[in-house]
Amino acid sequence: MFFTLHSEHKIGYKKLSDADLGLTEGSSHQTHIGLYEKKNMLSFLGNEDTTTAILIYNDYFDVLKCNFERIQNPDGTYRSPKISLGEKDENTVVRKMREFAKLNPKRDYYLVWFALENNELLFWLIDNSSSDYAKLKDFFPTENTVYDTSEIMFAPLIKFIESKIDELSISLQEDLEIISQTSTKSEKYRALDIEKAQERFKITGRTGEELINEYLEMQKSEKLICSFEWVNKSRESGKPFDFIVKSTIDEEKYIDVKTTQFKFEQPLMFSDGEIDFINTIDETRYSVYRVFSLREDTHKFRKCFECFDYMKNLEAKISNFKTEIQSTASNVRGIKLAVPPTSLVFKQISADILLDGVAR
Repeated sequence: MFFTLHSEHKIGYKKLSDADLGLTEGSSHQTHIGLYEKKNMLSFLGNEDTTTAILIYNDYFDVLKCNFERIQNPDGTYRSPKISLGEKDENTVVRKMREFAKLNPKRDYYLVWFALENNELLFWLIDNSSSDYAKLKDFFPTENTVYDTSEIMFAPLIKFIESKIDELSISLQEDLEIISQTSTKSEKYRALDIEKAQERFKITGRTGEELINEYLEMQKSEKLICSFEWVNKSRESGKPFDFIVKSTIDEEKYIDVKTTQFKFEQPLMFSDGEIDFINTIDETRYSVYRVFSLREDTHKFRKCFECFDYMKNLEAKISNFKTEIQSTASNVRGIKLAVPPTSLVFKQISADILLDGVAR
């Protein structure tokens, strides 16, 4: 789940004015949207914070720059917070909201905002012609206020918001799943997001191996294989494969399980150690099992038996890369590469749907 509400458990709601949306003509040149400090909302933020925030509008979902600050009184003290338009070349939350409003300036616009567990803000722009407004208006009987857990509607409101965010944030979650495996640095995501994605992917990987373990147990019971060993059953072995399968007493084959919460086309991650291993054994003794769609009730997997032409070419490129950088680095660390599944030859098994965790 991408969404986790901040521990302050507060949600702001206001009807936006034309000045907020930059729709006024004449003398108004308002460059910000005012928020509220009612019920001490957003008290964990400083007086000036240039950060990132999530913006939602209908099917739009993205992480943008957010200029957050508090309005300063003449005596130097601070009062209500606001988010500012920013410079002309800045793709900020306020600027993007105003772009949306200018497309349909006759509509009424409402703003829902709250903080996430990672201290990032989320802004949900809603217009009165949308299905979101039809669903949310009953949750917000009063405009221009802050709601918290004392409200009877707070828990069902959170469930509705969770489902909306989870639905729209798939592309970000897919991106985070890849980053979690490569340790890639990103200015778009906060450290906590990446840490949570790493934790989720460990669970994802384990779940995929558990499903394949059940599948192999079924094959063994049907005498399609002699035996198998799950090398990571007790703990992560660090080996470049996950299962050793004996189709006959003397022949060992190796399976590497690559699992994703998402669609089949999500890139497969291979370390250079795994690629080295693939190129040291006979191609008939190695296969990749791709488990995917774990988010759905019915999970799926496909088998790849023909990885070698691609992997040999990839190994040559890695070798050249290491040679080129060896002069500037005394130790070349392990490399992880994202490989698109479409670059390998995956074959459908007779039924690639995992029913109750087991392929039937």
